[in-house]
Amino acid sequence: MMQRLADNLKMYLLSQLYAWRSFAVYRTQAVVWFVVNAMSSVASFITITIIYNVSSGIPGWSYFQLLALSSLANIALSVMNYNLTPRQVAKQLRLGALDPLLLKPYNPLLSILSRGGFKGSLGNVIAGFVMLAYALVSMHATAMQTLPLLAVFALGTLTFMLFMLMLTLLSYVAFRSAGYTQWVINIAGRASGYPLWIYGLPGMVLLTVGLPAGLASFYPASFIASPMLAWQVALVLAAELALSLLYYKASMWLMTKYTSASG
Repeated sequence: MMQRLADNLKMYLLSQLYAWRSFAVYRTQAVVWFVVNAMSSVASFITITIIYNVSSGIPGWSYFQLLALSSLANIALSVMNYNLTPRQVAKQLRLGALDPLLLKPYNPLLSILSRGGFKGSLGNVIAGFVMLAYALVSMHATAMQTLPLLAVFALGTLTFMLFMLMLTLLSYVAFRSAGYTQWVINIAGRASGYPLWIYGLPGMVLLTVGLPAGLASFYPASFIASPMLAWQVALVLAAELALSLLYYKASMWLMTKYTSASG
């Protein structure tokens, strides 16, 4: 088991090294993409600052709490885009570009994630963490608040990514296309940058289970807005783990339905 995990990790890291070398061939273009992607976090910072300068903001959420929430949503969306571009994944599946990888003794889902995203998204990941650090320091967040936040955020981001991978594979199996799923990623990512309760109960359920983007932003940020008890943190982590396993199993099953253009 441990050797298999080590082999999968080695494969993923080597694929990332190759992807970064390809991305960095045109250095100026790579820098531009980094800056362009970082603008998403900058735009969120400006928008939230304007909202709190001209109004009382969102009831129950301070300026820095909303900055933390928005930064978590931006980071989660960028991590998603770093590993998964649905249109590109569908194209590779359709053309059989992933067939050689899927025949090797590696996890097929990890093989897809290893070469299906856009590396320039790392620019917004970095910008998002800078904004998050600024918000946490300004709120004097303690380790007891920050550590559960990061744990729930990490598992929530994985849950969201596995969900979108499942949706991408389902779209490919059903339609041989997955371009529209990128819109789903963007819409869910932007919507989760605000407290979920503003969308009402249906919207909160949708962004928790239906499109679980809120698991990576709203719930971890809630630990700062209103500190939760240990059992509440454990409950959120258990829900994320259960959903992750569900989406993983569904994605593995969908891979058994996979055929390329030559299939």
